[in-house]
Amino acid sequence: MATTVNPYTFRHGFKQSSDTTPWVISRGNTNEEQPHFTVPPSVELPTSRAHNGYGINVLRSWPTLYDGTASPHGLPEWWKPESEIDVLICGAGPSGLETAISLLRQGVTFRIIDRSPMPLIAGRADGVQPRFLETLAMWGLASEVQEEGPLIERTALYKDGKLLHFGGSHQSDSRYRGLHIITQGQIERIYIRDLWRHKMLVERNTTLKAHTVDDTFSHPVRCTLHNSETGKEEIVRAKFLVGSDGGSSSIRRSLQIPFDGVDTGIYWGILDCRFESDYPHAWNFG
Repeated sequence: MATTVNPYTFRHGFKQSSDTTPWVISRGNTNEEQPHFTVPPSVELPTSRAHNGYGINVLRSWPTLYDGTASPHGLPEWWKPESEIDVLICGAGPSGLETAISLLRQGVTFRIIDRSPMPLIAGRADGVQPRFLETLAMWGLASEVQEEGPLIERTALYKDGKLLHFGGSHQSDSRYRGLHIITQGQIERIYIRDLWRHKMLVERNTTLKAHTVDDTFSHPVRCTLHNSETGKEEIVRAKFLVGSDGGSSSIRRSLQIPFDGVDTGIYWGILDCRFESDYPHAWNFG
């Protein structure tokens, strides 16, 4: 569950709650030069079906550029997708978006589609490892991840009230220490901003209806794309098809590729709260 921090202001020299919007800058002089661009208005998105006494579970500021082709403000003038590309990426989760930003830097043409109208709002993965940040550093995006969320360097494990382990969370020679706490939705939005910088959009509400392979063509994969919002279909030819559409991938099933692995049945989460318990504290200094 993601929540928005209540508004506050430092107008009187200390932090205090605000019932207004202090982050909005008022321009009294209308004769001064105005910005040459217009930022799309924010929208409020609920992140949970059940609210609680700590606040309304909405994301107050949601730039609609994250919505890709499903933006309510229409498409930018520069968006002109091609019907013949090198790679078609199905699924705009972390794996599909990572593939996209990697192809961008190699000059490979692609399109990326996803059935959802927007990136993930809340839930799913909650942290990344040092090796992940090393990979992002090659793309110039590591600093954007480091600026989000806390850093876990030590872990304490208890069972039946007894301390089983207390020590470093990661023993690594990487320059990126510990476990960086960042949600999957935040990761997706970092990737989407990078795509926007390179004039690429995620094609939302779009699925792969069918695909065939004919090696007599220079682009052998013939894909039929379906937009659930408009009902339109489009034929796209690609040299490669990437199925990054999750554990229940329809592409993997159509190719009869098995998905080996087991379900642990373990559910876990991260709490940002004051946790009252009778567990002893594992203090660490230095």
